[in-house]
Amino acid sequence: MNVDWWLLCYDLENPDMYHSIGAQRLFYRSQISNFVKAGLIDDAIHLFDQMTQSNCRLFSLDYNRFIGVLIRHSRLHLAHHYYHRHVIPRGFSLIPFTYSRFISALCTSSDNFHLIQNLLRDMDNLGFVPDIWAFNIYLNFLCRENRLETALELFRSMPPKGREPDVVSFTIVIDALCKAKRFDEAVRVWRGLFEKGLSPDCKACAALVVGLCGGGRVDLAYELVVGVIKDGVQINGLVYNALISGFCRVGRIDKAMKIKAFMSRNGCEPDLVTYNILLNYCCDEGMVDEAVRLVGTMERSGVEPDLYSYNELLKGFCKADMMDRAYLTMVKRMQTKGLCDVVSYNTIIVGFCKAHQTRRAYELFEEMSRKGVQPDMVTFNILIDAFLREGSSRVVKKLLDQMTMMGFAPDCIFYTAVVDHLCKTGKVDMACSVFRDMMENGVNPDVVSYNALINGFCKATRVVDAMHLYDEMQRKALYPDEVTFKLIVGGLIREKKLAEACRVWDQMMEKGFTLDRRLSETLVNAIQSSDGTLR
Repeated sequence: MNVDWWLLCYDLENPDMYHSIGAQRLFYRSQISNFVKAGLIDDAIHLFDQMTQSNCRLFSLDYNRFIGVLIRHSRLHLAHHYYHRHVIPRGFSLIPFTYSRFISALCTSSDNFHLIQNLLRDMDNLGFVPDIWAFNIYLNFLCRENRLETALELFRSMPPKGREPDVVSFTIVIDALCKAKRFDEAVRVWRGLFEKGLSPDCKACAALVVGLCGGGRVDLAYELVVGVIKDGVQINGLVYNALISGFCRVGRIDKAMKIKAFMSRNGCEPDLVTYNILLNYCCDEGMVDEAVRLVGTMERSGVEPDLYSYNELLKGFCKADMMDRAYLTMVKRMQTKGLCDVVSYNTIIVGFCKAHQTRRAYELFEEMSRKGVQPDMVTFNILIDAFLREGSSRVVKKLLDQMTMMGFAPDCIFYTAVVDHLCKTGKVDMACSVFRDMMENGVNPDVVSYNALINGFCKATRVVDAMHLYDEMQRKALYPDEVTFKLIVGGLIREKKLAEACRVWDQMMEKGFTLDRRLSETLVNAIQSSDGTLR
């Protein structure tokens, strides 16, 4: 609707039609309300502007209502404009409810931090406090924006002002402290929740347990949550699964299995996530029989194994060198259910390569395409590395051609495999050329890439070139690892550069690494045989 045309039909300044400014004000309010109800927000804004420029007086109520409308329709820039250009200069204020909604809406963007701070300051000057909803939204905003200290200050400052944190407030702070690895503080806040007479809900338990388990404090997490369960709080699968995962990560599968049994007794049946956590542990640790039993238990319990479950099982079989069983599982169980992907094939291809059955690995690669499973860069990296080690340059060339034809660009793993192979076959200059090509093609080498070439230089008695690489990687903020230091020190000892070897050894110890016994004895003996004279 065209507002100006509408106003011509209803002459707001005509004294015969309106006998008082009060009637005029009521008319404005009514029409603005109608526009808002009809969703004509731009028209409502236009009419409100006309109202501010008319001779009728506006009250704090009018601004509160209008700013509330702007907030609801996400016109936050305009809401801020009216607040600072109209409300404050006229000596008005918003009511606590409008302030709270304004703060909540501004929490959608990190750019609004200072605006929120100003609103809170104004509220504080008026003796107002945000409602619990706005308080929690702002608290979460601060934690999300990595302003944890400001969040903690807010959390501590609100009770004296009359706004007590609720369970949601405690949950937000516990979660943020755990993510910041400030676990002791998180536990203190957790205990403070009880001191306030509050009872944690499932989300609060999840924040604490997931956080503590992620930080390796699984025993503490278990101790704290068991006390809550005894008090009758029902926790969900997320909390149980976090505990199970935590105990698996520290190698305590017996405790993880007991929690699985406990959750069933407490009315929370193990789900797919539970079983996959346990499968991952068993397959990583070579507990193949237990993994097979777990899959059987899943199926009997009505929990259907998914692609991840079966891929974990394949990993377990391959680690146990049960390649035929892995392949049969993929063909007879997974493919019949439509649960087979490139990860499945890559897992078995890796297994065949490690078992020095590269021909079987290549046949599986060919089978992938026939069955509609597209190989990825990982597939090519696995096979090229295996055939390079085997010295089958013809197969490597064929794989490279296929890789290029499929549009795959070589990645860091690919280049590192080639550099490593060339170094091990004595072609160090060619390896160095490939290494430089890698960087020119926009692929950044990692520590493993540098170590492969450093090893080649040291074996070729070119430790000076190795030292250039050692310095270069540090300039690029790629810090040497234990392997780098041992290669460099060993190369320097072999070329009788003992002073330099001692200097690198010192740097190694500063980084928290130590030489193995054989290499340290070699260095000490070399120093002694040189009459203690370092050069």
